[in-house]
Amino acid sequence: MKKLIIAIFLGVFLHAGCATQNKHLLKIDSTPPDALISVHRTRYSPSRDIREVAGASPVEKNFDFPKSNCLWIEVEKRGYVSQMIEVTPDNKVLSITLERMKNENGENVKEYTFPKAQRVLLAMPDIKVIRRGFSKEKVSEQESRVARAAIAKEIRTVFAGKYEVSIIESSHEDEQLLKSLWRDVWTVMTLTDPIRLKYQQQTPYLETRSSREAARKLGLQYGAEVLLFISGKQNLETAGMIIGKMGICAAGTLNSYAGGYSRAVSRGDSTFVYTIHTPKVAQGTILKAVLINCSNGEILWVNKGVWGLIPFNDPDTVKKTTADLLSGLN
Repeated sequence: MKKLIIAIFLGVFLHAGCATQNKHLLKIDSTPPDALISVHRTRYSPSRDIREVAGASPVEKNFDFPKSNCLWIEVEKRGYVSQMIEVTPDNKVLSITLERMKNENGENVKEYTFPKAQRVLLAMPDIKVIRRGFSKEKVSEQESRVARAAIAKEIRTVFAGKYEVSIIESSHEDEQLLKSLWRDVWTVMTLTDPIRLKYQQQTPYLETRSSREAARKLGLQYGAEVLLFISGKQNLETAGMIIGKMGICAAGTLNSYAGGYSRAVSRGDSTFVYTIHTPKVAQGTILKAVLINCSNGEILWVNKGVWGLIPFNDPDTVKKTTADLLSGLN
């Protein structure tokens, strides 16, 4: 039985139980530690959209080797030159020393650090609830407003005791600044890999100078260190649309990237396989979140996920979903 990656699901951990197992124990450590370990079947993975990770170094796990008896191990850490090393079942221990990466001025690229923050500045979530029928689809403005307000409220609840939360006002000046920011943020939400972000060798920033300046101005105006954006949509289909369609979500697979990864790592599972881009869902909810450093536009954290239908008038469900989306921040 071959490994199966369900494209509509964000991530699955691979356990023992396959009929064609070729598992061998391998210990991987790095200097410095806490480098992300990714697994590739070839030196150049055929799909850039699918990733398989084993966790952060040091790790000691059973790796499933293909018929070629060869795997490529990629080691990444912010501020260091990434490495790709070929391993076979004969390798029992792999020790890697990473070299510092230099910027264009010859200075060391800084390692990933999360800034000290007391206040999170929240852009009002951009969430749409869409009702879909056979002939058309329509955004429900009322249900969308309820969804946005519910998520914003539960963000305060989830961050209570850790961060103060301020919501950007709907002034003309602020709206102009947000317009510039949202343009770059949507690109980040679409293209950024949430698991690899803090390990990528280069520090990522908002793309345009105007958006970085907008983040700086808003941070100064509201006295906030970081800026949080949340976007998403919920598709609701009529009964007629649902009839005849296969279910797209299996029980236990509805969560965020970071939440699912963290829980599975704590279980000691082998490797985590996930699709970088969120899937299109016929009926369900997709949410994405980005946290920006107000002072310089650095992208500090990204998460996204797929859930079933969320009743946005149920505070407990919204709180649980929001806490999952904010995994790593709360």
